[in-house]
Amino acid sequence: MFVSTKQERQLLIEKSAQILEGTIKQTDPEFYRALSNMLHDYIVVTNPRRSVEFRMDLIDSIRLMAEVVNHAQPVKVYTTGELARIFGVSVQAINKWIDEGRFLGYRREGKNRHNRIPETISFVMRTGEMISVREVVDMYERQNQEHEVVELNPDEQRDSILDEISSFMRKYGGTYEMTLGAKAERTIREDRDASIWLALLDELRELNEAKK
Repeated sequence: MFVSTKQERQLLIEKSAQILEGTIKQTDPEFYRALSNMLHDYIVVTNPRRSVEFRMDLIDSIRLMAEVVNHAQPVKVYTTGELARIFGVSVQAINKWIDEGRFLGYRREGKNRHNRIPETISFVMRTGEMISVREVVDMYERQNQEHEVVELNPDEQRDSILDEISSFMRKYGGTYEMTLGAKAERTIREDRDASIWLALLDELRELNEAKK
């Protein structure tokens, strides 16, 4: 994914008058007007805080687009390894999802380690629903906060784990093996719950073995 620099945007602004006036506008004024109006509408729709009361020409539209980008909040990007942890899957699964086009509009760039997926990209779930990477990250961070590790003695820790496991059993109506473990098609939230549930079961098993 390519990201323009501030210098590149400034260069575009400086050269646009000369190039656009000398080529597109003179050669095909109807196309120039249509393109100007389309870019104007795009700016207004994507940046509703900006009040534009008149139709701009292409040069002014380019200038405004550069200004909007310069003042926009930077977009976070995530490596395949980071996304694997967030989604609760392997790096191979993330790469497979990229190849399958499930990260809409994203294309693989070079070797796997060079891939950086923006938070604004939409992910297509198995159900066909779409959710942005940012929403998945927010969900992951909320769940981590809800399951923060607190300093407890072994008995208190065991009771806490049992409470969380019981909560999942009530939520899904049975044990892990009967519910999420047996489900072939899971939503992103169910995948996250499954990862947490399995971790809790592993932790409970280790505590029980240490107590013997």
